[in-house]
Amino acid sequence: MALQRQFNFFDKAEVKDPEDSSKSPEIFKSIETNVATSGRGHMVVADRSGLVHIIEKGLQVESFLAYDSGRVTHIKQLRQRNILVTVGEEDNEVQVIKLWDLDKPNRNKPGPTLERSIRVQQSGNAFPVSALAVLENLSQIAVGLANGTVVLISGDLMRERTTAQKIVHQNDEPITGLGFKEQQRGAFLYIATTAKVLLYNTVYKSTQTLDEQGGALGCAVLNDNTQELAIARDEAIYFYSPDGRGPAYAFDGAKTFISFYKSYLVLVSPPAIPSHASRTFDVNATISANDTTKLTIIDTVNKFTAYSATFAQGIRSVICEWGSIYIIENGGRVYRLDEMDTSTKLDVLFKKNMYLLAINLAHNQKYDDASISDIIKKYGDHLYNKGDYDGAMGQYVRTIGRLEPSYVIRKFLDAQRIYNLTSYLQELHSSGLANADHTTLLLNCYTKLKDVKRLDEFIKTDTDLTFDLETAIQVCRQAGYHEHAVYLAEKFEEHDLYLTVQIDDVKQYDKALAYMRRLGPIEADKNLQKYGKVLLTHLPEQTTQLLVDLCSGTLTKRPSPSPTPGNASPAPHAVGTPQAFSMLPFAMGGSSTPPVTSSAAASPKLNQHATFSPKGRHHDIKYAPPSPRTFMSLFVDLPSYLITFLEKVSANRWPVASSGATGASLKSPTAGARPNSVSSNISNAYGRKLGDFNDKASTSGGSKFGPTTDQDMEERKAVWNTLLELYLADPPRTESEPKGSMKVAEMNRRSKERLIKKEKCLKLLNDTEVPYDTNHALVLCHMAGFDEGIVFLYERMKMYTDILRLWIGRDETAKVNECLLKYGPLEPSLYPLTLSYFSSSPERLSSATPELLKVLDHIDHQDLLPPLQVVQALSQTSVATIGMIKNYIGRRIEAERKERIEDQKQIQSYRQESEKKRREIDDLKSTARIFQVTKCSACGGSLDLPSVHFLCRHSYHQRCLSDAADRECPKCMVEQRTVADIRRMQEANAERHDLFLSELEDADDGFEVVAKYFGNNTMAFARLIDSSN
Repeated sequence: MALQRQFNFFDKAEVKDPEDSSKSPEIFKSIETNVATSGRGHMVVADRSGLVHIIEKGLQVESFLAYDSGRVTHIKQLRQRNILVTVGEEDNEVQVIKLWDLDKPNRNKPGPTLERSIRVQQSGNAFPVSALAVLENLSQIAVGLANGTVVLISGDLMRERTTAQKIVHQNDEPITGLGFKEQQRGAFLYIATTAKVLLYNTVYKSTQTLDEQGGALGCAVLNDNTQELAIARDEAIYFYSPDGRGPAYAFDGAKTFISFYKSYLVLVSPPAIPSHASRTFDVNATISANDTTKLTIIDTVNKFTAYSATFAQGIRSVICEWGSIYIIENGGRVYRLDEMDTSTKLDVLFKKNMYLLAINLAHNQKYDDASISDIIKKYGDHLYNKGDYDGAMGQYVRTIGRLEPSYVIRKFLDAQRIYNLTSYLQELHSSGLANADHTTLLLNCYTKLKDVKRLDEFIKTDTDLTFDLETAIQVCRQAGYHEHAVYLAEKFEEHDLYLTVQIDDVKQYDKALAYMRRLGPIEADKNLQKYGKVLLTHLPEQTTQLLVDLCSGTLTKRPSPSPTPGNASPAPHAVGTPQAFSMLPFAMGGSSTPPVTSSAAASPKLNQHATFSPKGRHHDIKYAPPSPRTFMSLFVDLPSYLITFLEKVSANRWPVASSGATGASLKSPTAGARPNSVSSNISNAYGRKLGDFNDKASTSGGSKFGPTTDQDMEERKAVWNTLLELYLADPPRTESEPKGSMKVAEMNRRSKERLIKKEKCLKLLNDTEVPYDTNHALVLCHMAGFDEGIVFLYERMKMYTDILRLWIGRDETAKVNECLLKYGPLEPSLYPLTLSYFSSSPERLSSATPELLKVLDHIDHQDLLPPLQVVQALSQTSVATIGMIKNYIGRRIEAERKERIEDQKQIQSYRQESEKKRREIDDLKSTARIFQVTKCSACGGSLDLPSVHFLCRHSYHQRCLSDAADRECPKCMVEQRTVADIRRMQEANAERHDLFLSELEDADDGFEVVAKYFGNNTMAFARLIDSSN
């Protein structure tokens, strides 16, 4: 991968000595080339005399002698522990590894404590160390020699006295680089030579070749972050992992040093160095101070050159610490490279229109989503201004959720860019961030593009409802895509919208009706109230049957449809179990019933994509049915179907109460069996015992939904009243029959319907289960002129006088006579009214004279009216003469004379008896009574002493009397006690007015009752006088 983009993202500054700002720090002038390390907040460098210098951030230096008789060749600062590993030469050029604990100062001499010293074992001649690798846990150290040997030192290097050293690789190619890749168990050891790249497994003791090309000394380094080995060759930089060679970055030119700083790769490449000089292993080799060296910093993540500069005196060492890169020249001058902040880098990239690189850079720097979206927006604006609308839309799509959609939509409202706008709106819906306006705009784009395929995909593949459903349906309706609107409404169970489209737009009333039936009682109730009128207009029979099922409590909840596998997705709110109804206010349980096949799908075309079918078996739901009164207004112009509706509902909900009324067929609402005669029904009604009728009928019956409640009874009364009114109304004319003509067939039909309705009306009036309002029923019968019903209701309310007045008003003499004979004994006031009717006109009197005479004879024989009242009734007009009633008057006068004579005789006898009793009382009070009885009234024996005599003239032996009879005559005691009991009862009942009223109501002669009670009260008053005396 070629690195063609170059930037200058680092600021260069020369580092001065803290004590003398006019010159460079002295410590860096004598250090070894590339013998330096850093970490844990300090730098560590070494010089040729064996000294190691620890440099703090303020350039304070602490030095100590690491090797007495040799130089330091390698230094490694551990990251996890403050341990410094050094490699140097001792006597006779022996390579020695030393471990220094920088946290433990040496008490005997300056510097840290030496924890361990390890001699590198070599066979034969000693070769210098060319590479070093140390595991952070100090369990293994790998040493590479210039003769191609790799020595692996294992063990607890900080604690164990002895260590195991093993040669893991030996070849003729010098070792140029080593690096450990830690694993959970063991580690891999990268080995770089001048000819190969190898990988050694420290667990399985095996070696594999990663590449047949190697790298120069100083040009192989391990990336601590990715655990990959990087090797810089003249043509490129290569990366290696245990799996082999990975990506490569083309960068032509010789390299003498490679290092990592964060995600950057630092390269040192002098432009004019002989090839053998960069690959020599002579540790004493030096580079001329006048050699010009080039330093390059590569961003390996974003694939660009972040910095490039030349250093005229050459580069001795590169050290990365304290967030900066320190460049040490051969002449001792030190430069610090500070990375620019990210915002500055982004500004540079924006000026060069390198937005993709800016986006990647922002991602790498962990920018938040809002900031990255702002960069993407700028990139989209750049592409839009260039005319690359497709590319701009691709960027704007990435800003969804952060950038206001209206900003993008305004840019693409042009008709030529509507396709791009459609793509953006689709992504906006997929993200769930679209509102109703976005849905409207997207659907309008589809319709303007005539892109039915994409419209289908948008509607049918959206299982999570990422758009505003109501808006989508509305737009489809406006654009004429009714099939899609129906599909959406049915899929997501928007029942009201589905029915609106089917009824108002598509006019598919049968499917709408079938859909209502499938929804169950709740939705059916709500939607029938809204659409019932329209459905009744177009499908009266089916709609009436649905209303009957709903109000009868037999409408079943059918399962919601579900698309078959592989097609449209199921509705997310499908309900098909009784548990779904458990929270409803009128749910009462359910029982399992076989499923009912659902109606066809909303559209034949849509059926190719989604086929709806019931899910197995379902449950019937018992529910409290709605009131039939709710739906009566829907039948304004359909009285025959209203009759059918009410009859069937009444028969289903109250079968006992409505058993007498037979509902007609739905297809022929007025058809039915013709009764034999209306008069037979009337006679049956009149044949009932008059005392059985009351204003309130029996309410002991119940509905099939449980005991009858007050609300249920109100429903029955409403149904009853409505049915009665419909039965009494005239049958409607057929639509094809002109209003002004009444042909024979039409007259026969209407006559037949009228007879049937009168029969049903009489059966309704005979219904004793419903306490209907008789006054309301009477008004309806009067308005309809239904005489049979009027007579029945008057009779039920015991308004016999009104029955007679009805027939008198109709001038039905025969009916008047029949009414008088039937109700006269119950209502005597009917006779004067009848007499007045007979004598109201000469014609009527002449035709009704025999009936008049019969009535007079009946009055005379039954003694129903006094003669004066009869005379007054006949004298209201001058039609009747005295000669007509002469015989009646004579008989009545003679009878009254005889009765008066008998009464006078009885009064005289009562007076005589009272006078006799009064004299006896006076004698008892004033005259002594002499007892001359010689026999005992009890035993009949001769009366001797001691004896007892009573004023009633009875005498007894004292021995013949019991103790209880000392004061009463045994023979008169029973009679006296009977009279006393009667008197006490009369006195007790003197204040019982309810008994008086009850007896007065049931008596034939009320005056007799009044006289009797008057007498009782007089006796009670006399008793009070007696007791007071």
